[in-house]
Amino acid sequence: MLSSLLWLHLHATDPRPADNRWPIPSSRASLKWPVWDEVRAKVWAKVWAKVWAKVWDKVWDTAGPSAPPSGVAEDLLRLTAMDVGSLFSAIRQHHELAAMSYIDLSRFLRYASLLKDDIIQPQPHTVSIMAAPDILPPSITNFLSDVVAISPESVDALWDITKDLAWVLPTVDEARADEENVFRLYGHQRGITSHTLYPPTKQCTNPECSAWQLGTVLKKEEQHQAVVFTHANGAHPAWSVHLKCRQCHTNYHNNYSVKDGIRTYYGGMPAYIQVAEHQFVQRELVMHWMNLMQIAVSVTNCAHLYNIAQPHCDVYDNDNDIPWQFNSSLTTAEVWDSFTLLALLDDHDQQHVQLQVPHGGEQKDRYTTVMREHTERIIIHGHEELPHACDGCLRIFNMPDSTLARTEVVTDGVTVGYPDHKKLEMTCAVEGCNRPVTHDSKSGKYRKACDDPVHVKMEGANVESLRSGKSKTQRQKIAKLNNAMSSLDPPQLPADSTMALPIQDGDEWYEHDAQTGAVRLVQPAVMTSTGVLDTQPEMSHHAVDCQSKDTPPKLKAIFRRQRTNNEQLVVHPCGVINGRGTMYHHEAVSNVLVMIEQLYSLPRACKPQHLIYDSNCNVLWEVLNRRIKFFDGMGMCVDAFHHKNKHKASDTFCRDRCNMKAYPELLDDDGKYYFNSSIAEQTNVWFGAFHNICREMTPVRYDFFLDEMIKRRNRITVHTLRAQGRHPHHPHLMS
Repeated sequence: MLSSLLWLHLHATDPRPADNRWPIPSSRASLKWPVWDEVRAKVWAKVWAKVWAKVWDKVWDTAGPSAPPSGVAEDLLRLTAMDVGSLFSAIRQHHELAAMSYIDLSRFLRYASLLKDDIIQPQPHTVSIMAAPDILPPSITNFLSDVVAISPESVDALWDITKDLAWVLPTVDEARADEENVFRLYGHQRGITSHTLYPPTKQCTNPECSAWQLGTVLKKEEQHQAVVFTHANGAHPAWSVHLKCRQCHTNYHNNYSVKDGIRTYYGGMPAYIQVAEHQFVQRELVMHWMNLMQIAVSVTNCAHLYNIAQPHCDVYDNDNDIPWQFNSSLTTAEVWDSFTLLALLDDHDQQHVQLQVPHGGEQKDRYTTVMREHTERIIIHGHEELPHACDGCLRIFNMPDSTLARTEVVTDGVTVGYPDHKKLEMTCAVEGCNRPVTHDSKSGKYRKACDDPVHVKMEGANVESLRSGKSKTQRQKIAKLNNAMSSLDPPQLPADSTMALPIQDGDEWYEHDAQTGAVRLVQPAVMTSTGVLDTQPEMSHHAVDCQSKDTPPKLKAIFRRQRTNNEQLVVHPCGVINGRGTMYHHEAVSNVLVMIEQLYSLPRACKPQHLIYDSNCNVLWEVLNRRIKFFDGMGMCVDAFHHKNKHKASDTFCRDRCNMKAYPELLDDDGKYYFNSSIAEQTNVWFGAFHNICREMTPVRYDFFLDEMIKRRNRITVHTLRAQGRHPHHPHLMS
């Protein structure tokens, strides 16, 4: 009776049309079963609710509450009885399926298993979720038909044969966990792991080698235990296998080959980056760290976050419970090396050249030369977005005489610097003195001055100033001012004033009284980016006028560690960074002019028609006094914020010559600013966050890191501009 009821139910409630086909649904909402007769459907729903209630009562009374429903039990019994022979025998009975490849069959089962929820959801409520349904929704049928390139009728036939198998296939996460567990249980004791990293080639690639000419397969191998750090699944044990050519003695590794002490990386981007002899990092994980660094997450925090968040643990052998040779803890050096190596591989891949580094030596020094070459190439050729233009920074404006393309560039400085390490550690710190330093018998350490009594007193005055609150406050004030300048507007300050002397915050100036022998440290005055001097009490206007009085000679020394002053960014209004320059002393307008001229004199650069800068009144005055031809015809305005809030209204030169409102191409139809003139300040918020990360870097690593951050930010910005329909492009490259 039960089988009769099942047959009647399937035939009475089967909603498919006579031709067994449905129209393709236009959305996921169309996955519902089509109701061809709403009234008939409601009647059948009430009838079969009563019928199935009686059927289930009978099943439960017979089998007991602990047994599964009979239909589910039959499905499970049929599934366990299925073997490979019966599967392929059933497939051979169908002409189109018999010609199907095994790869297509595997894809059919995999995708059908992934769509189990989509298959079961549109089924009638009476269909059990414990077993595969007999009928596929039309959208699933047509999808699988396209995937394996067979007709929809053949999809239905294949589903009838393999549905029970597809229904119990493990998910992707279940399969991955099962694979790792299988290798742990049965593979580790035999030297087999889920990750075995071989070289990408099995033959020698040296064209001068006889083995390459004969096509001999590399068989001499060396294998070592290793650890692979993955993005989603933590650390895994692995084997690293090296293949060596017996003829030319080239050693082939997973990432590179070694010959004559030179490590040559293969082309492209490897799936796993080798950061040490026994440590590999998955490429997706390194890219994830690069994205974190874009928001100023340090390499130390990247390593710390991975060690906390990822499901890593020490790997043990199954039989003897012995730990794997290497643990799963990630170090800061491995994060930095993976970042450096992936950035270099990406750069060399764009240049269509292979990366070559020394194979010997210490790991920390291996990439120094190529990082320096990377920086030098950027200095010579500029960043990859140097010729950038888009609708956000380029405007076609109809002038009375002709149609001109107008663009602007905004620049500003931000306090990011690195230690300027003194090379002559054993030389006196007083400028102009080359005598060796002396040894302090009390402390047992070397001094920073020679045995000259005046120089010794200068060092003592420096030590005393470090203990004073005034000196500490002064240093903090200098460090917080991002735009310290050494050049002031000539009308505001006499040309022969000593206050116009550029003083680096790492430099110390001392006054020596020859009569008394006293030495005094002179505190420097602090200058702001707008050219307004914060005058110290001892540096009053009266002191400036008293030039006739005898003043003690000033001596300069560098007892404290020097740092570069700031980084100068050149930014388009759309947010694309054109270039970067390091200011070793102050952000002097002369240095800014030199940087702009050098940057836009490069072959790929396009000279802007407007330069917007927060101290452009000083810049324009410098250009006019020095008659710099490069800036002829270039508009020089102060950005809107600084012109309104930071510059004096009484400064007629700034008001008349540096006002953006005087240029109609910089205004829209409503008289408002067409471009974002504060983009440099906004970009500095992002760029300034690297200050703490870079403060202890070496110069080579400092330049490489910041250039890489700029390159990747530009790529993100260009992608955003393209999504916004602003048509980013390189005019020179397109012409």
